[in-house]
Amino acid sequence: MPENDGAVRAIFFDFGGVVARLDRELLAAFEARHGLAEGSFIKALYTIPEWKAAELGEETEEGWLEAARRRLDEIAGRPLPDFLEERSWMWRRLDPDVVRLIERLGARYDVGLLSNATDRLDDELSGYHKIDGLFKVIVNSSRVGMAKPDARIYRLAAERIGAEPSACVHIDDLPHNVEGARAAGFQGIHHNGDYPALEGALSALGVRW
Repeated sequence: MPENDGAVRAIFFDFGGVVARLDRELLAAFEARHGLAEGSFIKALYTIPEWKAAELGEETEEGWLEAARRRLDEIAGRPLPDFLEERSWMWRRLDPDVVRLIERLGARYDVGLLSNATDRLDDELSGYHKIDGLFKVIVNSSRVGMAKPDARIYRLAAERIGAEPSACVHIDDLPHNVEGARAAGFQGIHHNGDYPALEGALSALGVRW
């Protein structure tokens, strides 16, 4: 790895919640239509053991989603037949500001994607969204058998992109993943959807584009 002089050399983005934005209007409409409490949909998807297994590559996406469907049916007290179709659309929208930022940063920095995901992410990036070419490195948790906030996955990402952890920045929508990045030696930025704030946080680290 090159010597680190304190300058940022590589910037990693999370996918869901940063590059791809959850369609909260669609989510709210789904929960309202079925009389579900706010947050039920996300709880069914991401707080079950099958998700933890899927993000490590130990469970298929199909197995995870079937378990999530059963959990949501339990919460609702009845079958919800449109769950899988609705879920597929909720993460299909990219944040155009973030995508443009990645394009601009790529001229001066090594840009990577670091995501807790299933193996479907590869097809989403290259097939549906066609943005895989924006990233020098794509680190998918299910492909490497470790997931954020485990410090090992950040260090692996830094190694693959060819930079010291201290020369890397990770941008994530989940605070514990930002803390995990910092514990691994990265600079960490919490992105809550406020794009001007994201630009300001990068500028504060000396990142220019």
